[in-house]
Amino acid sequence: MSTEKPIRNPTTIPELKDMIVATKLSLPKQQERVARTALAHPEIVAFGTAQSLADRCGVSPSTAVRVATALGFDNFREFRQVFRQHIREISIRAADTLC
Repeated sequence: MSTEKPIRNPTTIPELKDMIVATKLSLPKQQERVARTALAHPEIVAFGTAQSLADRCGVSPSTAVRVATALGFDNFREFRQVFRQHIREISIRAADTLC
């Protein structure tokens, strides 16, 4: 019987960043460019597609999808959902400060 904890997909941007650091994840150069762009500009992922992220990074859409799977997601849609939730939370916090 294995005593290892099952790996859980990150559900927030901070969890995603922590996972990358904790696992000392090393990506090929183009994939690293995509990951860095996604983390620096979450709105690109949240409101875009693998194609739009790839265009922004100058890589193929399959590279953007490979980044999502390298980070533990089953597909780009699941990856994008974390970024959408992040943007929602930012919007809610901003709206709360205006009231």
